[in-house]
Amino acid sequence: MAFGGVQVPRTLLCVNVSHVAALRTARGGDEPDPVETARICAKIGCNSIAVRLREDRRHIKDRDVLAIRQAIPENGKVYLEIALSRELIDFARRVRPSRVTIVPEKNDDMTPERGLDVKENAREIKNAVKALGKEDIPVSLFIEPDMEMIDLSKECGARFIEINTSAYSNATEKTDIYREIDRIYKASERAAEIRIRINAGCGLNYTNVAPLVHAKELLEVNIGRAIIERADSVGLPIALEEMMAILD
Repeated sequence: MAFGGVQVPRTLLCVNVSHVAALRTARGGDEPDPVETARICAKIGCNSIAVRLREDRRHIKDRDVLAIRQAIPENGKVYLEIALSRELIDFARRVRPSRVTIVPEKNDDMTPERGLDVKENAREIKNAVKALGKEDIPVSLFIEPDMEMIDLSKECGARFIEINTSAYSNATEKTDIYREIDRIYKASERAAEIRIRINAGCGLNYTNVAPLVHAKELLEVNIGRAIIERADSVGLPIALEEMMAILD
């Protein structure tokens, strides 16, 4: 992809299938199946699959994570999103996902509104990074586009950050939208400076993702709800292809 005469790496798509499990919970029964959704995403060519395993297991279950890990080809990537919980970290060590993303957890939220407070949780984060590192599992931290949080993430040993884009996604006034884009771009520049790898997600959709794709060294965007909702109208393969076309 060329941008201003310079070749820019394409931002890749990570599909979060946790929203499929949330639909399954709401409807009851076994459908829709997040495992089949993950399989289709891999077949269409998405870069990775993410699943959010909560402490209360209200949507994604342990068996879903295990089945998705098995369903994705060996060269495929499966990311596990978990809270700072010893039990969940031990589970991740057994499952051996391609990456673990540590997120804050609130009882009433599907996706956290705020990023992880790295300063407050630094000791626990370092312990988690060390424990997962023994199994060669890299760690990402879901954080605000904040310089201090980025620097602290590096100090804690995280190899990735996922920038929380919820403030941008929820903004309605142009001044607020531009301010949040600027925050994300500056955060990406800082992360690139200190050599921590960058992803972004939370509330991104077919309309608002495009302005972010040129953020410095942004590797992936994590999108779930928008794709699953679009799939209700056009089918999952088309919904995926439409999103990848925007990112290309």
